[in-house]
Amino acid sequence: MTVSPPRLTLNRIQRRYGESQQWFAIREASLIVEPGEFLAIVGRSGSGKSTFLNIIGLLDSQWEGSYKLGDIDVRSLSATQIDRLRSATYGFIFQSSYANPYESTERNATLALAIQGAPLREQSEKVSQALEVVGLERKAAALARSLSGGERQRLAIARALTTNPSIIVADEPTGNLDTETGDQVMQALLELNRQGATVILVTHDARIAAYAHRTVRMADGILETTGAGASVGSTTDAQGPLPLRPILSKKLRRGTRLRRASDRLTRAINNVTSRPLRSVALIAAFALAFAGLIGAAGIGATASQQIAGRLTAAARDEVRVNVPGGTADDQAALWLDRLDSLPHVREVGQVAPLDANTARTSRFAFTSASGNSPFQGSTVAVDRGLFGVLDIRTSPQSASRLFSSTTKHIALVGAEARSQLGLSDSDGVGAEVWVNGEPYAVVGTITSAPREPNLLTSVVVPLTQFSTGSRQVVVRTDPGFAGPLASAIPLALSPASPADISVETAAELRNLRVGVQTDLNGLLASLAIALLALAILSGASAMFISVQARTQELALARAVGLGKGGVATIFLWEGVVIGLAGALAGIAGGLAISVAVAALRGWTAIAPWETIAIAPIAGALCGALAALLPAARAAHIDPADAIR
Repeated sequence: MTVSPPRLTLNRIQRRYGESQQWFAIREASLIVEPGEFLAIVGRSGSGKSTFLNIIGLLDSQWEGSYKLGDIDVRSLSATQIDRLRSATYGFIFQSSYANPYESTERNATLALAIQGAPLREQSEKVSQALEVVGLERKAAALARSLSGGERQRLAIARALTTNPSIIVADEPTGNLDTETGDQVMQALLELNRQGATVILVTHDARIAAYAHRTVRMADGILETTGAGASVGSTTDAQGPLPLRPILSKKLRRGTRLRRASDRLTRAINNVTSRPLRSVALIAAFALAFAGLIGAAGIGATASQQIAGRLTAAARDEVRVNVPGGTADDQAALWLDRLDSLPHVREVGQVAPLDANTARTSRFAFTSASGNSPFQGSTVAVDRGLFGVLDIRTSPQSASRLFSSTTKHIALVGAEARSQLGLSDSDGVGAEVWVNGEPYAVVGTITSAPREPNLLTSVVVPLTQFSTGSRQVVVRTDPGFAGPLASAIPLALSPASPADISVETAAELRNLRVGVQTDLNGLLASLAIALLALAILSGASAMFISVQARTQELALARAVGLGKGGVATIFLWEGVVIGLAGALAGIAGGLAISVAVAALRGWTAIAPWETIAIAPIAGALCGALAALLPAARAAHIDPADAIR
């Protein structure tokens, strides 16, 4: 028989717990395991045997003493090297199978190979062989949650077999099984041992321990050799010295790195889709935020376009002259005559918006008398000429002629103001509204005001009843003459001091619109940022909870070789997938909102293409940001503590 060096050499191993490291779980434990040996570690619950097995399996690094794997000192290895060594050398079987219930049997068995970055063909071949060995080849496509307890444990053995491990560590693998199924599991382990694998088994059952070649006992953290069980010794088929140094020094090929990256993305997508309720809630939070962002941007762009169109049209043929408050009626009339006589002036009219205290507009007398103004729209005083200047249409059409009178208390009601005043959908003729404590007979409805849309939500009364306040004279010019007349009007009205005359053109209002639009966009952006921040916080909270629920799943992945960076990457990909899905759903919802609002207003909807273009990128980034802290938490899960 060829003498092989020890597979494992552990000398004076200690493991302490407690704030002051005062409690010993393992004390002065020494053990040598030969290649191809089948070793059983027995003892009562709480004796320290599982803790010792975690140290043997490189799951626990918080120990004292000396540990050599072949000729490699484990203490000299980095965390990345230990992960790689554990992935290539060890196969793990625990008391619980830790099978992912949302994945197929085949996908569960592929875990270790996928983490290694093995080619897909190799994964398929080795998984098929492993499932055949444990008798689960017919259940390859079945979800793990449909398997019985014994089948799940056989799945765990198949998962351990796929990487052809040199060492198999089994922690109470039959603890949850009946006697017959437990014996089947042990026969499978014996067969692996005959093929050359070193098997180290932890159990409290003497009958199960009898399958081993050698038995050692753990009591109160102290390891005691008790003799042999079914003494067979090291088999001639046992593998020789572990080729550890090539494993540690081998650089990953580009194809392997790509397959590993692809597997992590695939697992992230599967984690998202296999937990639909949690994922839908997370996606909904991001979708609401992005729907608000896209909807606000779309509505803002559409409204801005409508305003711009109106101002562009008005800029060619409209000038407004501000009449100071207190201007006498005869002076105002003189100004109107002078303006009307200027070349290229078509029509002139006057308008005076009334403040709430002056108007006190209401439907009934008692509300007006009380000083309250329940009417939320505006009240505007105009003269007869303004109807032609601003292309105001009324129903009946002759209603505007009544504004030539200087004595009648009459009013027109905007089409959108009727319901607020409690008027019927008819023209409202015959009803009364109260303005400044006096009744005004409603003589019709304003049905169209393309140059002054706010009149549709207003009550309009004759200017002659409110002639002392500040007002504007609106001048309609021939197309293209608004600019020249804006320069000429101050000289025409006040040759001695033209600077005293304030004149506005639609071009100046357009500049004001740009400023207002900028402020509005800033406000909308602030609201969108607040919504995104809320979505990120919600996502982070939900993913933190997910980490707790998936602790054992993540610990298993760490045990079979997935490094901290790999765990964090999977969580970050989950965040990216959720954020991206939320952004896409938000784009659809936001566009629907903006189109609906535009349709209600009779506007042509404009899609905010720039915002739409950056939304998916922003969604992915926000999702990754939400997953950042949960990913860090998941990466620091200790498999030795999580797998019990």
